[in-house]
This record gives sequence, structure tokens and C-alpha cells, in this order.
Amino acid sequence: MENKVCPICEDGVLTLKEGVNETVHKGVKGAVRFFYEECDACGSEQADAHLSLKNKRLMLAFRKQAEGLLTGDEVRAIREHLNLTQSVAARIFGGGPTAFSKYESDDVAQSVAMDKLLRVADAVPQAFRYLCDLAGHDAPAARPKLSVVAAGAKARWRTVQPPANPAALVARWSRPLERHVISDEPEYA
Repeated sequence: MENKVCPICEDGVLTLKEGVNETVHKGVKGAVRFFYEECDACGSEQADAHLSLKNKRLMLAFRKQAEGLLTGDEVRAIREHLNLTQSVAARIFGGGPTAFSKYESDDVAQSVAMDKLLRVADAVPQAFRYLCDLAGHDAPAARPKLSVVAAGAKARWRTVQPPANPAALVARWSRPLERHVISDEPEYA
């Protein structure tokens, strides 16, 4: 790796350093790593555009966690679990052509509504297939396993029968109506 010369004193060499920023966001305390370069001659500390972007992404990932949103890695895991490219995911879930690239790299925080939609699509295969139908995209033939998101992995789902006369609701959808309920009972898997 080539040594970077300090742009301030033009004598020293910059060395990559790592620090920790103690921060609070919406009542949640956390220690967020950050990166910078330090000159061995003049002692100046600086972050170029690459390090500034990395620091911004680390801080946004912490804020997403503090707000209870999926992190970029969790959004990517759900998208990959559903066998979608970023562009197809954007067509199915919305958000624009580059939305998933930005969500997954922690450049942008997804809305609470988008976050919930991703969690539902991950946990309820029929909901995901319905969204695919709305977007004109063929859903995978195999039923995805229950949630890849850590918090969702503890949920237990069972299908309950719809009301005796759901004709008005069934007419709105092309598939039979199912309702999913979370249960802590261990016999439901």
C-alpha cells in the first residue's frame, strides 16, 4: 500500500486510525466506530471523502438500530432470501430504482412503512407472492422459510381460518384469504 503524504504539512505520512464515538440517539446509547488518518509529523487528523462516507454509514446504521429499523445487512439478507435483485426488489416494494442499494449500504434509512413491508414479505410468503403479483413479477415457486431477520426468527406463526362469510374480502384478492397470527406456543413451527 502506498503511503499518503499529509496535505497540510506535506512532510508527514498519514496513518489510518480508528476511534469510538459514544453517542445517544432517541434514548439509545451506543459506541459507534469511526475512522480517520493522522499525520506522523504535524499530528493533524483528517478524513478524506472515502473515510467520511464510511463514518456516515456507520452512524446511520446505529441510528437505524436505535429506531428499531432493519440494518443494511438485514435488508440485504431479506432481499437475497427472497431471491431478488436490487432492481426487482425496488419494483416490488417501491422506493425508486436505487433505493435498495442505498438501504443496504446504509446511505439512507428506509421509511418505517418500507421496513414493515419488508418484514411482512419475509415472514408471510403469501403476502410476498401478493406483492409480486401486484408488481407483475413471478414469485418464487418454493415457499421461503420463516424470517431471516434475527428478531423475527423467534416468532411462531400459525394459520387460522378466515371468518365464515369472507366473500367481500375474497372478492378483493385473487387468492383465498389467510390470516397469520404470532404465537409463543412452542407446538407451532
